[in-house]
Amino acid sequence: MSAKLEDKIGPVEPARFHQALGIYQAALFGPSQEGADAAEPGIPVKRGILAVKKQFSDPKEFESLSFRLQRFTEIVGDKKLAKWGMVKLSEGGIEVHDAVINALATAPFRKSGVLDKSAFHTLVKAEYSRLEKAENG
Repeated sequence: MSAKLEDKIGPVEPARFHQALGIYQAALFGPSQEGADAAEPGIPVKRGILAVKKQFSDPKEFESLSFRLQRFTEIVGDKKLAKWGMVKLSEGGIEVHDAVINALATAPFRKSGVLDKSAFHTLVKAEYSRLEKAENG
């Protein structure tokens, strides 16, 4: 991955990532708006990314958000997170703990463009502890 691409995968504010994830999921799982997007409207992932792009106009922030959103399915399938109870299947779908989303917002990526899983897991644990302390404290 070039230095230019590394800049695109900078950390984002967790609150902004939560917002982007909500927009992405609404577009991904919502009805296709055939007339709204002439560029491949039937592809849900494309709709999701375009919906996020409309809401996040800063190009650098959008690039980082979109790159992280595209890795979200990888995170949902992470066996270690499932073992820890951070990702659960429920009747309503998949539940993902806020610690996971917050960690994904700031997790580093390797030069190859792959999420640094060991650093990500460390961030998830730290974020979980921080959230629990804030909730109980």
